[in-house]
Amino acid sequence: MNIDFSGLLKLFQELSGSAFSFIIETESDNGIVAYSNDSTPEIDAITSQFYSEFINSTNDVSDISQLNSAKKLKSFFGVKSLFLIPLANLDYSSFYLIDINDFEDDPTSRNPHLATIINSLESEIHLNYELHDKLELTLSKIDAVVYSYNIKRNDYDFISKSAENIIGISVAEIKKNPIKLLKRIKKEYFQDYKSFATKISHGESSSFDYEYKTNSGKYRFLHHVAEPIIIDGRIEKVVGVITDITREKDVFRKLEKSEKRFGLLINTAIDFIYSLNGFGYLIQVNENGANALGYKPDEMLGKHFLDFAADYQKNELSESFQNMLSSKSTIHFEIDLLHKLNKPIKYEFLATPLLEGEEITGMLGIGRDVTRRRKNEDTINNLNLKLKESQRIVEIERDRAKQQITILEEINLLKSEFISNVSHELRTPLASIVGFAETLVSDEALPKDLITEFSGIILTEGKRLAKFIDDILDFSELESGGANLNKEEFNITKVLSSVAEKVEKDFRSQNISFTPLIPDAEITIFADKEKLIKAFNTIFENTLRFTKSGDSVSFVVQDFLKEVEISISDDGNGISESELELLFDKFHSAGSTNAVTPTAGIALSLVKQIFDHHKGLLQVKSSLGEGTTFIIRLPKKNS
Repeated sequence: MNIDFSGLLKLFQELSGSAFSFIIETESDNGIVAYSNDSTPEIDAITSQFYSEFINSTNDVSDISQLNSAKKLKSFFGVKSLFLIPLANLDYSSFYLIDINDFEDDPTSRNPHLATIINSLESEIHLNYELHDKLELTLSKIDAVVYSYNIKRNDYDFISKSAENIIGISVAEIKKNPIKLLKRIKKEYFQDYKSFATKISHGESSSFDYEYKTNSGKYRFLHHVAEPIIIDGRIEKVVGVITDITREKDVFRKLEKSEKRFGLLINTAIDFIYSLNGFGYLIQVNENGANALGYKPDEMLGKHFLDFAADYQKNELSESFQNMLSSKSTIHFEIDLLHKLNKPIKYEFLATPLLEGEEITGMLGIGRDVTRRRKNEDTINNLNLKLKESQRIVEIERDRAKQQITILEEINLLKSEFISNVSHELRTPLASIVGFAETLVSDEALPKDLITEFSGIILTEGKRLAKFIDDILDFSELESGGANLNKEEFNITKVLSSVAEKVEKDFRSQNISFTPLIPDAEITIFADKEKLIKAFNTIFENTLRFTKSGDSVSFVVQDFLKEVEISISDDGNGISESELELLFDKFHSAGSTNAVTPTAGIALSLVKQIFDHHKGLLQVKSSLGEGTTFIIRLPKKNS
């Protein structure tokens, strides 16, 4: 940190009557920051010894007057006292004022104005410390050497730490031996350097480029800019920036070499390559580009670019150019240019501004005829849409075919299993009903609460038995080929909304969130309304069994081209892979959490039969702990 304290020190000396004052910095290169009056070699030697003894002491500053150098200072100035006044204790350094006088007490206690000067010194140190830190942080982000040279002190006030990376010399080395920098400049640039230095000495801003030898022996190109700071007609400081422009020089050389190649390239390229001046008029266009529009290059030169654009796109083109002008960056746009025969041709353009400083002096662009490509892309997009829809329908039909193929196999298997399974499913609830009924009849002394409990069991098993018999009858009807289906035309969304209203109450009673998403549109199907209502109610009953308080259920209806899709999803317990395979077996029963009336398992098999006989499709996706989704697809009327 370099601060000019001389003015404040002189004022301190005048007000205090001191013989001599100076400021030391504990982490400074030479330790002595400033003197109150002019120094001599002898004073320099004694103060340097004082600084060395002070920083190597035990930091007990209460009696510094006993240091050998302190005694020498008092003797040299013929006084008897030496006082140390702390000014600032920063992160990396401490500052002290050393005052040599002929008084017994601290000079600040004799003159209140001296305390003001001390405060000013402290403020100056802290302010410069904060500025120094901020400057170091800012300049560490810049890939350049920034410096400030104090002409009066013949020393650097500041050099950014990037010096070591850019020029290969540390800040300490530069301060110690500034000539080392000059010795690495290539000889042929010394004359330019002299002109550069002469301009600075005359108070003029100056810059020059030169080759500089690095530590590895290779040469870099550096760009040096310097600005003299003139105060009261004298140059007090010089501030400057040194940047590495090696890469820019290499690019410039390559550009020079490739200029002729570029000229050859644009004349042989099949694309439309052009350049405009700052007002948008064509100043260059390649031959192939002009020919593609039916012109010769000379016929296009001097005309405004907008003259060749279709009228319906001139506003769009103007907006694109305005965006380029405001952003000063490359733009991409498509535009229809008119052939000489007034035929529109679609071009895809890349255009970039040509800059001189901050001023846009023109534009360079390249365009490609994409008329056929855009037509092909539109055709492909249309075909892709049709292909996706066809693939979706084929997939649906494939799934439906698979379902139909298995129907006969399942029916044959069900017939063989029916007798054994139905007897078991009938026997289980009947056994419970008979057992608990006999207990009620035989034991007249049963307590009332047991009578209530047994009666409830009999009622539950009776309901279960009645439901099972109803399901068997319905299943039997459907197995006969659906002859008893009472089909009619109706709006499925209205029916599903009614089902949603009913089941929502059941879910809410179990603290389960229910979200129906049914479109407000008429979707007509030809089906047995009552059978479908029963099927959906059965699925919701099954969903209620496998969800618990806090879970959520969604009911989504989607209208497709030839069918309607209904999905019922929950985030409940889910069904294992092994259970999922048996889900539609007539007499399979999975565990549940909310089942009031146990099920024989035929209900979901009946649901499947209902959708099968309506030429629909039923799929179930489930994972343990993640929930279950039933997906139903039903054909729409005339599909």
